[in-house]
Amino acid sequence: MNTKNRVRSCLGWVGKILLGILALFLGLICFGLVREAVTRNKYRAELPPPGKMISLPTHDIHLNCVGTGTPTVVFEADLDQYGSLSWDSVQGEVGQLTRACSYDRAGILWSDPGPRPRDGETIAEELAAILDTAGEKGPYVMVGHAFGGAYVRIFAGQNPEDVCGMVLIDSSHPDMLTRFAELGFQKEIPEEHLRPLIWLLSHLGMPERFSGPRYGLSDQIYTTQQAYIPKSSLAWFDESAASPITLAQSGMYENFGDLPLVVISHADSTSAQDENQKAEDFWLELQQDLTNLSENSEFRPLPGVGHYIQYERPDVVIDAIEEVILQCRK
Repeated sequence: MNTKNRVRSCLGWVGKILLGILALFLGLICFGLVREAVTRNKYRAELPPPGKMISLPTHDIHLNCVGTGTPTVVFEADLDQYGSLSWDSVQGEVGQLTRACSYDRAGILWSDPGPRPRDGETIAEELAAILDTAGEKGPYVMVGHAFGGAYVRIFAGQNPEDVCGMVLIDSSHPDMLTRFAELGFQKEIPEEHLRPLIWLLSHLGMPERFSGPRYGLSDQIYTTQQAYIPKSSLAWFDESAASPITLAQSGMYENFGDLPLVVISHADSTSAQDENQKAEDFWLELQQDLTNLSENSEFRPLPGVGHYIQYERPDVVIDAIEEVILQCRK
């Protein structure tokens, strides 16, 4: 065999090996996609939604309401994968006072993915459609945790005649990204071109289940959240990518008159030498600034708690909601 034939033979073998590797890679991906689809069907059967599915023109949303009475309390979760489960520690007790509703935004937990972009105005408009389709009536007390605070602020701005009060829990502030960047704390915003990769990873079952923080959740709630976390993570990506737009939209609504408003915030205090202390102090300034949304507002900083205040101090959250309910009824 001459040199030319040897080269041709070697190239042929290299080509076959590469094709084999490619076939194996594609086979593993197909196996992962099928396995994740089977796993999701299994969890849907074992962990059904506690509420009911509300059909919108483009997708179905999970809404869970308990109790009776007016006003109706509507809970909005952070930009995370906990959805309606965020309110497990408080919704039941609030439901003994009045009607109380939590839900999963599009793509989170039991809810179907919704149209993109997942910015605040889109989400607030969807929430109004969900409540209307479900037959829920205002007036509403809107309760928002963290980024959920931006969503309820937009909802209240879009529906001022339907909202009689708000409770903001460690809420996002319209200027938080730019003002924290000035301190050297730069938040990474997901880039839209990465979405196909996130879609693939999500449908392969990543991020891995049972690897997230518990935040003091019960075994049942934690297991449910983790069961749906690969599915929910794609919705998290979409909302995160639209987060600068959402914050700007929330900043358009600056004056709610004398609407009853309670702002609750964690208030960590570290040593003066701690480089994070400046950020913590600045966070408190942003939280204090949120009270300017209403002439009838109160600021309640809480030392010794973390970001998920409704898990660590549900009593504080319930008390604030009850006070706003009473003001609405008056």
